Amino acid sequence: MNWLLQNPIYFWLVLAGILLIVEGVTYTLVTIWFVGGALVALLLAFFNISFPIQIAAFIIVSLILLLITRPLVKRKPEAMIATNVDAVIGKVGLVTKEVTEHFSGLGKVEGQIWTIISQEGENLEVDTEFEVLAVEGVKLIVKSK
Repeated sequence: MNWLLQNPIYFWLVLAGILLIVEGVTYTLVTIWFVGGALVALLLAFFNISFPIQIAAFIIVSLILLLITRPLVKRKPEAMIATNVDAVIGKVGLVTKEVTEHFSGLGKVEGQIWTIISQEGENLEVDTEFEVLAVEGVKLIVKSK
C-alpha cells in the first residue's frame, strides 16, 4: 500500500490500460467511462494531488460520464431501422428466371435483380411472387407467396 501511495501514476496507468483492454474485448461500452475517470485521476497524480482525492475524482468523473453518455449510446430496439441488404427481408418480389431444386434463379425486389434460391428446394416459375426470408451472401433465400 505504501508503494501505491508513492507511485499513483503507475496505478492509474495500469488501471486505465486494463479497462481499455476490457473495453476492447467486450466492444459494448462497458468500461469506457471508467477509463475517463482513471485518466482524470492520472492527471491529478501527475500534479501530486493526494491519493484519496484522486480516488474521489475517479469515482465522480466515471459516474458523471456514465450518467451523461450512457443514454446517448444505448440502443433502443424500436429505433433500429433495417438498412441496405436487411431492408429486403420480408419484401415481396417477382421471379424473373426460374428457380429449381438444384439451380438458383433471379428475382426482382424493389426494382433490383437478385439471385434467389428457394428455402425448401421448391420450384418457382417465372412471374411467381415470393417473399424474402433471409440474405445469404449475395443470394436471397425466398419462399413462394
